[in-house]
Amino acid sequence: MERAPRPGGLEVAAFFGLLGALLLGNAVVPTWLRAHHFGFSNYDLGIYSQALARLAIDPPNPWLSGRQIHLFNDHVDPILFLVAPFTWRWPAVEVALVAEALFALLALVPLAWLAREGRLSRTAWWLLGALLVLDVGVTQGLTFPAHPTTWAMAPLALLLAALLLERWRVALLALVLLLACKEEFPFVGLALVPYAWKRAPRWVAWSFGSLSAVWGILALAVRPWLLGPVESEHAATPFRGLEQGLGAFLALRFAPHQLAAMGNLLAAFLPLAVCLAWKRWRGERAPDGAGWLFLALAPLLGIRFLSMAWQAHYAAVVVAGGVLGLAALLGTRPVPRWVAAATVVLLIAGNEPFLRRTARVLGGQHGWGGSADCPDAPGRVDAVARAIERVRAAPGPLLVSGNLLPWLAERGDVVAYGGEPEGFDPSTVLLEAPTCGDTWGQPTPAREAAWRAAHERTARAVLADDAFVYAATFAR
Repeated sequence: MERAPRPGGLEVAAFFGLLGALLLGNAVVPTWLRAHHFGFSNYDLGIYSQALARLAIDPPNPWLSGRQIHLFNDHVDPILFLVAPFTWRWPAVEVALVAEALFALLALVPLAWLAREGRLSRTAWWLLGALLVLDVGVTQGLTFPAHPTTWAMAPLALLLAALLLERWRVALLALVLLLACKEEFPFVGLALVPYAWKRAPRWVAWSFGSLSAVWGILALAVRPWLLGPVESEHAATPFRGLEQGLGAFLALRFAPHQLAAMGNLLAAFLPLAVCLAWKRWRGERAPDGAGWLFLALAPLLGIRFLSMAWQAHYAAVVVAGGVLGLAALLGTRPVPRWVAAATVVLLIAGNEPFLRRTARVLGGQHGWGGSADCPDAPGRVDAVARAIERVRAAPGPLLVSGNLLPWLAERGDVVAYGGEPEGFDPSTVLLEAPTCGDTWGQPTPAREAAWRAAHERTARAVLADDAFVYAATFAR
């Protein structure tokens, strides 16, 4: 097999340094700053911050008061067990943010592994690395923290690289990590069985098939029997529209906004796809069997098509799979300059909304926690942070604005406004003044009514009351 020149240690360090800096500057650091300015909803930063915190305190299937569900009655993501112990030392919300960034950065390691083994040309290696950190799908995932589906970038990239390099035991380890990220990934393992059957020893193919099948049965069939019904509101989404007939079902999935989201996710791959098609037309063949790796993408794309989920945490893992699939097809062949230039232009264009938001913050138009409804005025962050500390040990249960729940995730009795169970009577409230206070879909008039009602209720002790936040305890 033809080998490309292998990069030296300095070039590998430059690869991680430059692309890591781009990932941090474009997505990770703005996300962390926004999180520390209370700019994210309970969905999903609060949910998974509380999942990590409660999993470390009350395993194996803790109650998430912020989601009003037991953890594994929603998704099957036991990879959380690897991260949860860090909440014994640091706040769960910080652990969730750092873990997500680390998994994204670790997705670069398989590309470096391929390059060091001489399986990628220099131009392909660097361009695919840029795709992996700057594709809008990755940016969307990292700017919508935090979710193990985004974390799956690293295991999937490692799995596909190990298969290319015929490191079968590493591939099986990566498959186990991938299966632990969410209940959709057994379908990826099953989809890769034909590749393993064609390229690997039979025991690898049998291991892939049996591991994936057993895990899928446990997650989708045995779990409801052991833990009770799956309570996710997303479970019925893949079938939405069927009750009105096939035409309505397809119309939902081919709606213009769905096609736009799909195109936005995949646009930066277009120059490389055109280049590979041109090379194929001219008679250049890809490495033998390389195209079979794209089978890993089939279930991911199918699930997103059925679920109409092309953005946020659904997107990043698709990018990782696409990048490693292209690595298999490119092999040691160089990438033409026009392909690299066109890809870079598309990457910049895809990230324009995120760059524009960062520019507005740096230009002083609003703070890091700002949004269309919330200017994040000076003094807001300090006022909210003081109020959070004052209610941290207040009597429960607590009712809080959804964007504040991540910072109280260690408590097992905190509920986000808009997600209260029937008859809920809080002992403590912590509400941010409208129009700030991201509460996931609650209209401004409803938040204003809740703000007024909290002030009108007779408080046992007022913990904070200013233009930004209200916190009080009540007699029960």
